[in-house]
Amino acid sequence: MTKLTELILIAQNVYYIKPQTTDIDKWSSDELVFESIHIALNSEVQIKAGLHMCNQFPPLKLIYKAILNQYIKYYTNLNQSLMSANL
Repeated sequence: MTKLTELILIAQNVYYIKPQTTDIDKWSSDELVFESIHIALNSEVQIKAGLHMCNQFPPLKLIYKAILNQYIKYYTNLNQSLMSANL
């Protein structure tokens, strides 16, 4: 199983695509969560705080890992689809 710190590094290197609408009231729950993950992945303080919380309350690590895996899978697939469409 991949470590949380490894998932963070992988997720930081996945190309993020913002939702098409700028009206956040129209975003899906996944779009809201993925935007917040994107923001956190670009903030050293957020990353350190997240890792600290996971150390203080280990069940959170399972949730963080699940969300990061979903983020990585979604944007990897989306980017591959967009690249295939452009060929």
